[in-house]
This record gives sequence, C-alpha cells and structure tokens, in this order.
Amino acid sequence: MPRWLFALLALVPVALLGGLLGLPAWILFFAALGAVVPLASLIGMATDEAALAKGPKVGGILNATFGNVPDLLVGYYGVQAGLLGFVKSTLIGAIISNSAFIIGLAFVAAGISKGLVRFDAREAGHHTVLMLLAVAGLLLPSVAAATVHPAVPLEGLSIGFAVILLLAYLAYVVYSILGFSGGPRVEGERVGEQCLVIAAEAAVVEAEAPRWSLGVAALVLLGTSIVLAPVTDVLVASVTPAVRTLGWTQTFTGMILVANAGNAAEMYTAVRVGRLGRLDLALDVASGSSIQIATFVAPLVLLLSLAMHPMDLVFDPLELAILAVVVAIFAYVAHDGETNWLEGFQLLAIYAMAASVFYILPSR
Repeated sequence: MPRWLFALLALVPVALLGGLLGLPAWILFFAALGAVVPLASLIGMATDEAALAKGPKVGGILNATFGNVPDLLVGYYGVQAGLLGFVKSTLIGAIISNSAFIIGLAFVAAGISKGLVRFDAREAGHHTVLMLLAVAGLLLPSVAAATVHPAVPLEGLSIGFAVILLLAYLAYVVYSILGFSGGPRVEGERVGEQCLVIAAEAAVVEAEAPRWSLGVAALVLLGTSIVLAPVTDVLVASVTPAVRTLGWTQTFTGMILVANAGNAAEMYTAVRVGRLGRLDLALDVASGSSIQIATFVAPLVLLLSLAMHPMDLVFDPLELAILAVVVAIFAYVAHDGETNWLEGFQLLAIYAMAASVFYILPSR
C-alpha cells in the first residue's frame, strides 16, 4: 500500500474525536470518508497476505468474509439511521464503480503500460453472466414494484429475493473458493479458479513470499474492522447535515463518494495488476466485488433492516438503467479477450456521464 494511503490514517482520530471538538458536520464527513479509504485498503492488503501465507483458498474465505466490510457497515448504520435511499444508492454505486470506473482504470493502466493486452475471454464471459445475475436480482423486484398494484406489499418479495441471492452467493463460495465442482477432478483442471479468482491472489503478481504471517493478517483484519465500525458510524451520522451544507444530494454522495471510498482496496489492486498486464486478475477483483455486493451485502443488509427500518430491493429505475447499460457495455468490451487504453477511457467516460446524472438525481 503506498505511503499516501498510510498518511490518510491520520484522519481516523480526526473523524472519531471531531464531534467532541465541535468540528462542522461537513468536515467530519470528509474526515470519515478519507479515513475509510486506508482502512478499506488495509483489509484488502491483509487478505492478500493471508493468501500468500496459506494459499488462495484461505485468502478467498477471508476475502469473502471481510472484502466488503465497508459497504456492509455503511448499509447497517445507514439502515439504523433510516437513510434507506442513501444505503441503496451506495450499494448500486459500488457495483457501477467496479464495473466501469475500476475496470476502466485497469484497462487504461494496462494499455499505457503494455499496449494491446489480452485476457481470457471465456473467464470474462463467466464474470459477465454472474454480473447479469446480480443485476437481475436487483432489477426484478423493481419491475414488480412498477407493475403490481400499489397496495400489494413488496416486503415479502424482497425477503424472498434476498434469500435466493444469499444462496447464490453461498454456491459461488463453495464452487469458486472451496473448489467443489462435483464429479471426478480432471488432471490439470483449475477447479474454482475458472470462476472468480479472489482479490487476494493478485498479491502473487509482485511477491512470492508473504510479509505477514496468517496470525498477523488476521489481527490486522480484525483490528481494522473494529476501527472501521465507529468511523463508518460517524460518516453516516454526518451525511445529512453535510449534504445540506454542501448542496449535494444523498444519492450523489452515496453513489460516487462513499461507494468509491469503500472500493479503495479493489481500485488499488486492479490498477496495480492492470499496469503489469494481468487483466484476468483485475477483472476478477472488480467483478468479484460487484457480485459480493449484489448477492451478499445487499440481501444481508435487507435482512438486518427488518429489525430496524425495513428496506426492500426496489431501486430507482434510472439507477437500474445505468447499471444495466454499464454491465452491457462491460460485456461487449470483454467479449473479444483483448483491450487497450482507449476502451478503458471509454468506460471512464461512461462512468463520468453516470456521475453527472447522479449529481442531478434527487434524494429519495
């Protein structure tokens, strides 16, 4: 992790003590937002080290457990505060960021460094199918909400979809991380790795020996998650007064600022391995995170919300339209198994246009 990210750790005490010092809400918001970035990166770094110490399977389990802790905490505290629209915007924003912004950055880095870069088109197609599954899980309840009678309750439908998505995520973990494909294993077969190789494997690109033991990596994961919880609480608590002062909307703040802060680890890893021309790993990182958010974080937040302020899986049609367009363009760009910096720039342009729309989209 670069030194400037470690320097951002200085914002952690500012975020935690700023309220006692009487700092304005908008300063607290940016302090907490900045503090989330290195904490999320430390989680990614620790899963990398765990994979190097004990192999990708252990790293994959830790990544599946801790990889989206920032998004999960934002969802939990946001639901607790009743900011359901903000939570939904953050979840959708994280998926769009992974699918367009982070992959676009990785393509640009790879193209500038290596020129025309090739990757496994079959693997990219597999990522696309799983991402489309994630989009369907968020799209279908919203379609039902738009077509059924307003008096029909959608809470039960959303709970059913949440359970189905969690089962799909469990199947993904069993197949891609634990390596259970069924039937006899063929010699040389890369069981599970042909699915979604977890972000932790990216560290193998630059180092063969772990710098941390598994115990140290586990302590960093646990300690970082413990510190991240109150920082996220401050972030969510300061959203409403901060956006009122700055004149922004909760939709834009969640989709662009908070979502990208939570994706800091994925962004750093994808760009780093992209610069080395390892786009298979970059795609694994970004698409794997998107699938985790859609099939694990979103349904889990919904189930947790039932004890506080019940949330559903009905999203704004414009948000879903942008998500569908981004995933469709990702599928088109990835289908031929090669890319260059221009295609990456085009993905970044799409993300910039989406951000412009989110900026004028009112809060729900």
